[in-house]
Amino acid sequence: MFADNTKESWRCPQELDRPLPRSVRLTGIGIYYCVMALASIISGVGLTAYIWVPQLRQQAANDSLTLRLMGEGRETEATVTRLWSGMGLHNVCYNYTVDSLSYKKCAQISSEHWQPLEVGSSLTLRYLPSDPATAYPDSDPPNSQHNWLLFLPVTCMALGFMSLYAVTFSSCVWPQFRLLARGKPVRGVVTGCKEGSHHRMSGYFLYYDFPLSDGGLCHGKDFSRQPAAEESNVTVLYDPNKPRRNALYPMETVRLAAI
Repeated sequence: MFADNTKESWRCPQELDRPLPRSVRLTGIGIYYCVMALASIISGVGLTAYIWVPQLRQQAANDSLTLRLMGEGRETEATVTRLWSGMGLHNVCYNYTVDSLSYKKCAQISSEHWQPLEVGSSLTLRYLPSDPATAYPDSDPPNSQHNWLLFLPVTCMALGFMSLYAVTFSSCVWPQFRLLARGKPVRGVVTGCKEGSHHRMSGYFLYYDFPLSDGGLCHGKDFSRQPAAEESNVTVLYDPNKPRRNALYPMETVRLAAI
């Protein structure tokens, strides 16, 4: 049943009659939203580090190996045994012989160098005499194998989703915090009530009108755990400079600090 206070006179809550800005504190739900926003940011940073740190370490190792191959390496000819590509990466497998020992290796190479190859064709390698199993195509040393095109989209998706969660949670708190600290209280009149959910919480969307200082009328909408009858009185806090910024009082995520 809707509570009917249509005939009740409205009085501004006494606690709102304080010098501005009012002292505001977070409620339990407000603290939860802030913790979740912070956790989303930390998760995004952590996930980005998880993706990029191994890649950067691998790139540093590739740079070091390339320097060794350029300084100590020797050339030999290999035979291409397999070619394939996928996700923008081009791969080649090859066989080669050093000191009568045969080796099989695979490597990523550039599209420019991959296109002319075919199974059975020759490929120039550079290998380490101290470790002949370490060999790479002379045209594509290890430090040329950048996988940024693969990691950048993954990173953007991770940061994008985490940032979206952070904004969603913080957007529940900051507008209410600002209005409770500096908003002007006024009598609002409910014009509609519709059952729904907000941030996975069941409740009601209340539609209301409230007067402005210049005599105009502004419309508002807010979420409430409790229903209200049409034409019943509610307390609205709004920004005098931007009346579209308004909300019902009391609020779910913030409260006035005790004096």
